[in-house]
Amino acid sequence: MPLWTDFNKDFGLRVKRRKKIRDVYQVFTTTGRTLCYKPYKTGEDEVAFIRKLFVHLDNKGYRYTPKPVEGPGQKLWSFHRGQYWLLTNWVKGRSPNFTRESELMKGFRTLAKFHRLAEGVTAEGVPKGRIRYDELYRRPGNYRSEISRYGGSLDRFIDCCHKAEAFSQKPAIASALETERKAGAFSHGDYNYPNLVLDRSNHLHLIDLENASMNVRMIDLAHILYRNYPWNGRGVLKGIEEYDRKRPLSAEDRHLLYMLLLLPYPLVRAMKQFGNHYPRHIELPSSSRLSGYKKTLRKIL
Repeated sequence: MPLWTDFNKDFGLRVKRRKKIRDVYQVFTTTGRTLCYKPYKTGEDEVAFIRKLFVHLDNKGYRYTPKPVEGPGQKLWSFHRGQYWLLTNWVKGRSPNFTRESELMKGFRTLAKFHRLAEGVTAEGVPKGRIRYDELYRRPGNYRSEISRYGGSLDRFIDCCHKAEAFSQKPAIASALETERKAGAFSHGDYNYPNLVLDRSNHLHLIDLENASMNVRMIDLAHILYRNYPWNGRGVLKGIEEYDRKRPLSAEDRHLLYMLLLLPYPLVRAMKQFGNHYPRHIELPSSSRLSGYKKTLRKIL
């Protein structure tokens, strides 16, 4: 059965026009709606979890994520040729340009507003693979193993992993992790400009929760800081200050964030993307610059 036959049957909508953008379809219906039809290469339980988060945010009154569309008979998604498909509204706008400071700062504020509501989800029925609080403890060792696969003068980055691992054993980290677990906290999982849309009213929308999980929220803040201020302590503090304006960080949040930012994520990301060719794609900091970065990070605590 063709994809669009399933679409009509499952959602009771007729397509006037459609446009494929990367892996999703922008769908224009005969009733004038503009929708997003997205496939997921995961099991039904994971699709149900992603939709559950969209619904949770909608019920909390959060206006800046897509709203899931339900078909006749409470049809929540479609299944076609081995893939599940979710239907939401299409968010009109453009990707933010994080080389512009004003838009990057808006990204930090938007994340803080999202995190204020990214809690209160029960773990019941959530796939085990999406419950990742304890992954925090494994991350330093995983990074160290990845870096150790490559030759060269990388001891200073392995040392960062050791320091993060040692810090992860502090009671404050266990307390922070348990607080997030009890809060039913969840993270976006890939918070950066490709997964955001700036609308015509200058509001940022989170458009993709495919990588979301039950996890500490500081994973998201660390990610946007890694990506936009690699080994730049002054920039990191500026981003944290902007986030803190909308959601003040607790002492526990700060311990989690400090531990995460010790890790050499930009290096590991380049290795995973480019393999042995990673040196062509990343500028590594000198030992003195890395030392200065780590010293600046202490100001987070």
